[in-house]
Amino acid sequence: MNRSAKLLFVVLAVLMIVPAAFGQEESRTVTAEGVAVIQQGNKDIARDAAIQDAQHRAVEQAIGTLIDSQTQVENYQVISDKILSQTKGYIKRYNVMGERVEDNLLRVTITAEVSLGKLSDDLSGIGILLGQVHKPRTMILIAEQNIGQEFIVWWWGATHGQQTDLAMTETVLMDKFTEKGFEMIDHQVAAKEIKVTPAYNVTSLSSEQARTLGNQADAEVVIVGKAVARLQGTIGGGMKSAQADLTARAVRTDNGQVLASVATHAAAVHISDVTAGSEALKKAATDAADQMIAKILAQYAKETGGTRSVNITVSTLTKAQFVKFKDVMQNQVRGIKGLHERSFANGVAKVSVDMKGSAQTLSDELSLKDFGTFTVDVTGSTANSLELKVVPK
Repeated sequence: MNRSAKLLFVVLAVLMIVPAAFGQEESRTVTAEGVAVIQQGNKDIARDAAIQDAQHRAVEQAIGTLIDSQTQVENYQVISDKILSQTKGYIKRYNVMGERVEDNLLRVTITAEVSLGKLSDDLSGIGILLGQVHKPRTMILIAEQNIGQEFIVWWWGATHGQQTDLAMTETVLMDKFTEKGFEMIDHQVAAKEIKVTPAYNVTSLSSEQARTLGNQADAEVVIVGKAVARLQGTIGGGMKSAQADLTARAVRTDNGQVLASVATHAAAVHISDVTAGSEALKKAATDAADQMIAKILAQYAKETGGTRSVNITVSTLTKAQFVKFKDVMQNQVRGIKGLHERSFANGVAKVSVDMKGSAQTLSDELSLKDFGTFTVDVTGSTANSLELKVVPK
């Protein structure tokens, strides 16, 4: 067996061990330290960033301790990184034990209970996790057709002039997400801020269209999809049988990443065909909400416990400056695990980085970094993207 095959074998073996081990021991309490730069004397902002950094390190430490107790292998760091990228630990609770300032850095120490249990049932853990990813706001845009409706109806481009209240599917999804602590945006409330052109008069929005509408409503995540109920026939006692199908996906508005996608099917019976259709839609939406919440939370936990992808656009730079920028990013910036060049043209470079930590933390560090002959200004940022401008010295 060659070296690469051996490494792959060990990684797969450990990935099988980790969930089993955590099934036996659901949580671990660890102490971790987080660090953040104090910018312009603002300790409050630095404290929030340092706590988030400490939370990230706590998850990493708890999982790493488990891996270390289960395995003794070659190339430990490579294997550890691969396991961390797939393991979804989360913090159940934490306490800030102390903080201190060194030079221009704020260091915060926390104790945290880290778990690999079922996150979707832990409201406290969900609240902490959503805070770690900056509480993204979610908007739901589902096209729906129930039995008795001639057309599929959707809010963003109501067919034949029809404008509706929240449909059954949207109502169930919003209720389920709200119960779990997600911050939701009601598109009816945000309607005056959203401009819809005829191009959006379609039942199935593209990811780019979803991003456009979501950004206008200040939503970080948009759930788009389609739900249709159909009458299947009449059964004993005059009861009507209906079936519903729902497809949906959750899209990040800043980078277009699909956080989760689901397809559900449900059936219901009732003496009223319309009610049967509504009940089938409700069941399909409930199943979809449970699946989607679990998948979204798993992605958030993976990012806070391992690495996340951040898209970076840098403007007004030369090729030589771009080379220097990449070198500093890869060798002098904390938490960068990989850098991928996407394009360079007309003085604009686009890269994505795999990193531990948030885009905001990276933004703070880059704004103070010395690139030799130039510095960079942060001209825009989201949870998963940065816009930078080169400033010559």
